Amino acid sequence: MSVADSIAIARAQLAGATLAGPTVAVVSAALASGPGFSQLVTDVRAGGGEIILSGDGGPTEILTLVRDHAIDHIVTCDPIGFADELPLTIRGLAATAALDGIGVERYLTHGAPLTTVVLDRTQARGPLLIDLRDRLTAMDLSARHQRQAALIADELLTNAIYDAPDGPDLSSHDHARVADRPLLGRERPRLRWGGDGRLLAIEVTDRFGSLDARTVRTYIAKLLDRSTVPRQGHGGAGLGLAMTFLATSQLVFHLDRGRVTQAIGIIDLRPRPDGGHPRVPSLHVFTATSATQEPHG
Repeated sequence: MSVADSIAIARAQLAGATLAGPTVAVVSAALASGPGFSQLVTDVRAGGGEIILSGDGGPTEILTLVRDHAIDHIVTCDPIGFADELPLTIRGLAATAALDGIGVERYLTHGAPLTTVVLDRTQARGPLLIDLRDRLTAMDLSARHQRQAALIADELLTNAIYDAPDGPDLSSHDHARVADRPLLGRERPRLRWGGDGRLLAIEVTDRFGSLDARTVRTYIAKLLDRSTVPRQGHGGAGLGLAMTFLATSQLVFHLDRGRVTQAIGIIDLRPRPDGGHPRVPSLHVFTATSATQEPHG
């Protein structure tokens, strides 16, 4: 591991390094906002590596970097979460050959109880969310955390039910949401969630795999323009994705294009030094290398 206090030094270290595998460069927002960052991104990605942005800046600064440099990973600088999150992200980047079927277990303490529900009707979402709130109340979670969890579950399920399928007539989606109908085969999304006293993690998986990293970045970057309302769109992303991002401490996607989309919203339940929500939630978009890769940008 090498440490550099400027982009120029980091590029020089990278050029002179003899590495066994791809480089993972963790760059602070302050350095990334300065000169030379585009060249560093090019150098790292040319060797099959990845950039992790250290989210020590404000929302506008961080999201601008995500948009302009196609950054798929933001790691919070919260001293409570950073020690856990960064190693987990690096391990995830080293194991993206295909989704391994593991979801919320990555983030929760071993043995934490999990609830699993597979939806078989479109309107089953409402009763499920009521049950979720009741269970969170029984866990003595705060009203704020309950609202965040319900929003995350609702939006991720909505995307999985209505936006992930490759429907022939996308203009009919809004109308189709009014009526209840059965969900068959791979139309059925799976919800899994659990908590361990530190974190509450909510996972939704669909078997269409229509979401890609570029779409995630595009809709999250819409938050930069307050005059633009993100729209629901094909592939499972829109206003709901942006709202989900803001409700989480971490938003994680494991994407296997044409096969599976797994979205995980994580809420940090631990008291924070500043007493509130992180300035910028963490974002991680892992794309399986078995899938067809879209270029960054």
